[in-house]
Amino acid sequence: MSTPAPIILKSGENVKGFLVKRKLGEGACGTVYLVHSIKNDKIRGAMKVEPQMKSKEDEILKMEVFVLRKIQSSNHACRLMASGKHTGFSFVVMSLLGKELSELRRRLPDRKMPLATSLKVAYQCIQAVEDLHKAGFLHRDIKPTNFACGHTQKHIIYLFDFGLARQILMVDKDGKRKLREPRNKVCFRGTVRYCSVNVHLYKEQGRHDDLISLLYMMIELHTATLPWKGQLRREAGHLKETVTDSVLL
Repeated sequence: MSTPAPIILKSGENVKGFLVKRKLGEGACGTVYLVHSIKNDKIRGAMKVEPQMKSKEDEILKMEVFVLRKIQSSNHACRLMASGKHTGFSFVVMSLLGKELSELRRRLPDRKMPLATSLKVAYQCIQAVEDLHKAGFLHRDIKPTNFACGHTQKHIIYLFDFGLARQILMVDKDGKRKLREPRNKVCFRGTVRYCSVNVHLYKEQGRHDDLISLLYMMIELHTATLPWKGQLRREAGHLKETVTDSVLL
């Protein structure tokens, strides 16, 4: 299946009441633009756009909006400002974020976070993941580029990018929440450097897999590396199965 061309928006373009200022970035899950409200130019946000897909299964942004709506009460979630469809693409507008954890680490001496800082960061990241899990979702792509400090509230860490998220708590006909049955066959979902051994073995992910990814992420933030950094998927999986705590930590 061919990948649709990225959506290119021009500065000054009006998208459902938001004016495009400039491009902020581009990734596998869409292009992000800085926008502001036409009614009040002090109201600014990040607009992520995705080409309209032929198959609903390929709509990554739809899942992102669905998850964001469910976690708006979390202190570690972006505010959902607007979402919808425009000519040829879908969009979501969220509150702006600051620097990602990966960039903050690279700016530090030796590219390492001090232990005290790492522990404070880990505490907030755990809170963010816990809020997501309580809402009934797995992230499935926990990594330092998916956590960022706030744009104005720089002391708060936010979890974002829910394009690979999966709902694990469902509501039955009696209104009770129950755990979704695991599938026997799944595809690889995540990032090789941070995913758990289960992901390498193509097993259904659970909440513990998000936490394992978070552990790997925090080790890298504090030590600046992981033993399997730069390895291909198979080699990385083997190292994760055999590495000792003394080497990892």
